[in-house]
Amino acid sequence: MARRDDIHAEHVADYLAHNPEFFHVFPNLLDQLSIPHPASGTAVSLLERQVWQLREQKERLQDEVDSLVSIAGDNGRLLQKVQQLTRLLLMAENEQQAVDSIYSQMREVFKVEFVTLVTWEVPRIGVAGMSQLGVRQDWVKTLRDTLQAGKPVCGLIEEKWKSGLFHGESNIHSLCCLPLGWDRVWGVLALGSPTDRFQPDLGTYFLKVMAELITARLNRLF
Repeated sequence: MARRDDIHAEHVADYLAHNPEFFHVFPNLLDQLSIPHPASGTAVSLLERQVWQLREQKERLQDEVDSLVSIAGDNGRLLQKVQQLTRLLLMAENEQQAVDSIYSQMREVFKVEFVTLVTWEVPRIGVAGMSQLGVRQDWVKTLRDTLQAGKPVCGLIEEKWKSGLFHGESNIHSLCCLPLGWDRVWGVLALGSPTDRFQPDLGTYFLKVMAELITARLNRLF
């Protein structure tokens, strides 16, 4: 049997955790317990301590619920924007109208400050608003090798990418690239922001959906 000086608080806590009926057998010990209030530090009854703890749990759960409701609302609004983009792409009578819709939706509905649509392959027909990049440039090769179909990339923008994609625009801090193409990436829709809006850990589900929509509408050009 362990001596008194061999018994530590951890042993007592472990014993009570595995024997929750202990105070059923020794209820008189409850009167001798000294339980400090977490906020004031003054001694309170076990019931008061439990009430405080339940109140804290309720507040934490409420914060989590409020956060989930906020996220659901944001996703709902974003879904409506994606649906509007889908509708316009389906209604476009030709590729030029589709590209014009992409630019207008990104700027006016999604509130993206800088938008550019580029390709490193030659399209069947010329479309205003779609720029062709020279694949011999090092930064273009790096960009093309970095992108994978179905995997949007967000993060801080490199100077060469900023200069090449957005024609030297200096007021861009973060970038989001939506790869375009199915079996291969033939181009990219690049979105730029003067803030850190496009963080590397940004959720990409809706970005992926938009990339697939745009690919489906413009893939025939390549």
